[in-house]
Amino acid sequence: MRLLSIIVLPLGALTLLPAADPPKPALAPTPVTWNKSGKVLGEVCVGLSEQSKIPISVAPATIKTQCPVTFDKTPFWAALQTAADKTRTRIALSEGGRKVELVPRGASQEIAATNGAFRVVAQQVVGRAMLDLGATFHEVSLLVHWEPRVRVYRIDAAPRISKVTDPTGTKATAEDGAGKTLPTNSTSEMKVRLNGLTRKTEQFTLAGEFTVTAADRLLAFAFDVPDGKLPDAQKQDGVSAVLKRVQKKGDSWEIAVEVTYPAGQPTFQSFEGQWWLRDNRLLLRSPDGKAVALDDYEIPAPDVATPLVVIHRYKEDPKNGFSAPTTKGWKLVYETPAPLVEIKVPFELKGIPLP
Repeated sequence: MRLLSIIVLPLGALTLLPAADPPKPALAPTPVTWNKSGKVLGEVCVGLSEQSKIPISVAPATIKTQCPVTFDKTPFWAALQTAADKTRTRIALSEGGRKVELVPRGASQEIAATNGAFRVVAQQVVGRAMLDLGATFHEVSLLVHWEPRVRVYRIDAAPRISKVTDPTGTKATAEDGAGKTLPTNSTSEMKVRLNGLTRKTEQFTLAGEFTVTAADRLLAFAFDVPDGKLPDAQKQDGVSAVLKRVQKKGDSWEIAVEVTYPAGQPTFQSFEGQWWLRDNRLLLRSPDGKAVALDDYEIPAPDVATPLVVIHRYKEDPKNGFSAPTTKGWKLVYETPAPLVEIKVPFELKGIPLP
């Protein structure tokens, strides 16, 4: 016979339990706040840039344009898009999406959607008539970009379109895209092929999603190696790093680092390689904060994602910043991505005009 145990709680006991903090969403956007009235666009952008750590410049013709906006922990791209809409400017990117500029919008059309740390822009629509096939279609060029701190290592080459809305009632369809892109910057181009749109259609809405494999940011593990004594392992966000060897051979140093990631990391196909390894590097930092990268390295087992073992080598050259890592005040700093996640990013672009 099974006995039922009953625990009686005093009235109100449940209210004494602390509420759990809501989980932070994967690849969460940088929140920005702005509550100063009567400010111009240049001042607003300075505030947003300081909070996001993203360089923002403003064209001289618009820098003193009144910008009546307020933000309270608003995602960065949503806030910047609002500021651009209020001042009839558009967002222009440079240096692979790492720098932003607001320029006069003029006759251009800013058709964009923001979602968290990502922004999608409709850049071009081209109509094509395939005379030999007796078929017509339209091709939409999209630009996807994201906050530079987010490290995207894989992204769909084309989005999956869930809906094409044509106000005239014409039934339009999108062809399924395939493949992945391994971006090197903070932008990625995509194309969508649409069938069924006619000359009666003046504009349409495009809704869909794409998948990204990315890390929220880079982690930095700083190690002191006084007299060559190996320090304890360090842990951040579930990632642990430890120096396995710091050894001098002649006038050169060999440093072995072991990094262990939590279980369940996204996997890459063999032809893709371990693309995220591009952001793993070891720095030698002097007491005054200057750092040099140790570019000569070897990964004995590149197909093993965790634990990852990397061996760095460099020739001691104090005049050029390559001192012994065991020197007092010097540090070895290992940078590696935060745990990788794979998420779907939905978007909806409204009012895309047809040529």
